[in-house]
Amino acid sequence: MKRECLTKAAVLAEKGAYLLVTTAASNGYPHVAPAARLRLSSNEERVAVDAWFCPGTLENLKENEKVDLVVWDSTLDEGYQLLGKCQGVEDLALLNGYDASLSEKAGLPEVERRIQIRIEKVIPFQRGSHTDQEEC
Repeated sequence: MKRECLTKAAVLAEKGAYLLVTTAASNGYPHVAPAARLRLSSNEERVAVDAWFCPGTLENLKENEKVDLVVWDSTLDEGYQLLGKCQGVEDLALLNGYDASLSEKAGLPEVERRIQIRIEKVIPFQRGSHTDQEEC
């Protein structure tokens, strides 16, 4: 995997491309969530994604550290799939009126979080046929 591929994915996300985070529970059921930002780390193979992630994403990461990110510009049909492992989750912000005594599953997520991911593979993502082989 080349750093230049991660940079291209980050630039595409910054321009407003779709940014999707896929996790899976231990039983294999996938869960897809949108993210707001993709940030490059100074570490060559790490990125971070920020969002008000729903409880399903966080529960899955407790059971299964594998993460798949898709950055895709549907107009250009250009994108990247970034496969990796969660290295940690940190809280960034709380909604005004946060009540820690309430279950997060009771309503909308009240905590903005950042998921740190070590990327192991980057492959092209597009509508047409593709090989799922690392080409970047």
